[in-house]
Amino acid sequence: MSTLIHEVDARTRLAGANRMEVLLFHLGTREVFGINVFKVREVMKPPQVTSVPQADGRLLGMVNIRGEMVPVIDLRRALELAGDPMSDKAAGRAHGHLIITEYNRSQQAFWVSGVDRIVRLSWDRIHKPPRLVADPGTSSASAVATLDDGRTVLILDVEALLAKIAPRPDPEVYAGVQPAPALRDKRVLFADDSAVARSQIRKTLERLGIGFLQATTGKEAWEMLTAMATDADREGGTIDDRIHLVLSDIEMPELDGFTLTRMIRSDPRLKHLPVVLHSSLTGSCNRDKGQAVGATDYVTKFDPKCLGDTIVANLKADRKTQG
Repeated sequence: MSTLIHEVDARTRLAGANRMEVLLFHLGTREVFGINVFKVREVMKPPQVTSVPQADGRLLGMVNIRGEMVPVIDLRRALELAGDPMSDKAAGRAHGHLIITEYNRSQQAFWVSGVDRIVRLSWDRIHKPPRLVADPGTSSASAVATLDDGRTVLILDVEALLAKIAPRPDPEVYAGVQPAPALRDKRVLFADDSAVARSQIRKTLERLGIGFLQATTGKEAWEMLTAMATDADREGGTIDDRIHLVLSDIEMPELDGFTLTRMIRSDPRLKHLPVVLHSSLTGSCNRDKGQAVGATDYVTKFDPKCLGDTIVANLKADRKTQG
């Protein structure tokens, strides 16, 4: 299995080519599920699982991965599917595999029945789920895709899953975000395909007191930017009358964040805008790739204080440059 998943950094070039790799897996049902390889640190057979008394029913326990205790989440239970992965356990070991992800600077392990393969897809083959399926209050899906054999893959929203399992009160999450009254006239356009991530960004900006527009894909963000630039030209103004910073996720359907950044830098009307990449991808190669395509800054999900400080710093720097 170690040959299946390499370091995430080695795959960054796919995002720059506006392509995505999806790890396909199953949960003992007919459905095919997927997760963006960018969000995966590794895949392994489960080591000894240590049970946690009185824990959430979706938590199988903890495993020791190279000295770090990592919680193991039963993805089948988290998605409210039938079955019990531990029913045929032997000597404390579950069958199936663990998919190790990294989010909010910590690791989590998702138990799955089995891992299929990795498929490479262009982002234009990956789409937002239908409106009812994508209900931000209930959905654990960020996108859907159709494979060459006609099967539909539900691509899971890791942020949404973790928010459901371990919710934190807003006062605790956003305690370090302080208002920035000097920037109340500024407005940010942000793009993220995760409903949970969009909510987190929105709450951060609201606490800063900074205006915003939001998009769910890189393509939608690009269309909004070019439409605003065209309207500004028509009215004898500039894009700076409407937007002052772009905050973009990297892994998004239809148009990824690296490609969006490159397109912004290639448009004379937009190229001066600060672009901050906001991603769960923590490797240094991703920062280097962001710099290579023209990103102004890079911040890892999700630390609201760090995100707020980064936005404020770049808006203040942009104000000084314009002044």
